[in-house]
Amino acid sequence: MVVHTHTGMFPCLDLGEGAPILFVHGAACDHRIWTPHVPHLAQHYRCIAPTLRWFGPTDWPANSAEFGEATHAEDLAAIIESLECGPVFIIGWSYGANVALRLTVDRPDLVSRVVAYEPSSTSLVSDSSSIEAHQTSMRETFSPVTAAASSGNGFGVLSAFIDAVSGPGTFKKLPPELRRICVENAHTLIPLLNSKHRFASVTVQDLANLSVPVHVAWGGKSGKVWTIPSESAASVTNISGHRIPYADHIWPAREPGAFLSWLESLGELGTTAKQVRPATRFANASTRNLRELPRIGEKQAQF
Repeated sequence: MVVHTHTGMFPCLDLGEGAPILFVHGAACDHRIWTPHVPHLAQHYRCIAPTLRWFGPTDWPANSAEFGEATHAEDLAAIIESLECGPVFIIGWSYGANVALRLTVDRPDLVSRVVAYEPSSTSLVSDSSSIEAHQTSMRETFSPVTAAASSGNGFGVLSAFIDAVSGPGTFKKLPPELRRICVENAHTLIPLLNSKHRFASVTVQDLANLSVPVHVAWGGKSGKVWTIPSESAASVTNISGHRIPYADHIWPAREPGAFLSWLESLGELGTTAKQVRPATRFANASTRNLRELPRIGEKQAQF
């Protein structure tokens, strides 16, 4: 479906009934990244997964909006208001986690609770030594991406980006459908890299002032680009931090069943639901036993 708002028209998954869950994708992907997750949670919740402005395989109308978290958070607010579904439980991953936190700070009236998996903004880091370490890690991690961007080759930038995110050779090993989604979003990487205001500076003080429950999580196999800001955010008194030892940055897409099981282990889904049937399919299940669930590239429900 397409959601029509005063800020634009947004491709979106919208499935199920009950308390609303809003999924926010990261860089180099779109709403399709949540296709394996939505059918399972939609048994008990209304699951909404929009494509952010400029992402996806279709052309967007030209406008004067600036690529960055502030614009994307404003669009999410418009989507929630258009669907009349707020407040929502928002789940954001990577760049989407940055946007989810930005929305929560800007419009706490629209958010009931938050899960942010590996936000990456330096603004979340509070002490000078950690800021320097994070900026150094950003430069080292993404120097191949910056070099590829100088050539203007979108595919080369994408390959370098995916390998920088999860290790050399990762892009070639992606499941075919996940790789196709990434290729169709390669055009967003150079605007993201070039945007002066792509990070709209949510700080730990902003998080400390929030009254909604916030969970920040990161993988034990992830790089410092994500672990430093996540750990810093988790140090805030009212933020719940979660280190997932076996996870890496693309874990939510690579192992959706395990990610869903971890979400349920938080206990937040049950407290959000208006009408939850007893014992959901994933309740109390081991994350290691859920890997038979469909992954991107396998046969899944069609929307």
